[in-house]
Amino acid sequence: MKTKVILLVGLCTCLLSLVGMYYVFDSSKEMTNAQTIIEDEQTKAIRDLEITLNGVRTEESNDSNSHYVIVDLTFKNNRETVYEASTFKITLVDDENFAHSVTTSIETKGILGGQLHPSRTNRGEVAFFVPKANQYELVYTDHLRTGQVTWPVKIEKE
Repeated sequence: MKTKVILLVGLCTCLLSLVGMYYVFDSSKEMTNAQTIIEDEQTKAIRDLEITLNGVRTEESNDSNSHYVIVDLTFKNNRETVYEASTFKITLVDDENFAHSVTTSIETKGILGGQLHPSRTNRGEVAFFVPKANQYELVYTDHLRTGQVTWPVKIEKE
């Protein structure tokens, strides 16, 4: 029994040291470009993925206190590997700092989810059902690499 415990502790120690080495070596090169602003303030890059905020529009809902905010985005993969795009990485934060996820209850143009091969560009819209406000913050989070980029989203009254 004592031998099994010693073997288990030794294997756990090896595993933790390998994970620690991977984190130290991999994060040192990735953190340098966590948020890089490209040519204009609407295009930002995170880990060689350029994301451009092309525009924003709203659509009314049945709820008088809420509406749909529809954001038009372009993803460009500058990596040498395939990028797995997911709308789960995109949130819209309201003026009370509540984050809202993408809704699929309204029709949008294009699809932002799926594989994006090297040097390819994909454009699409994502919709959020949020309380009415004049300003929001669009947030894209790279959960695996601890990077995040944000854009202010202003809604003009009609």
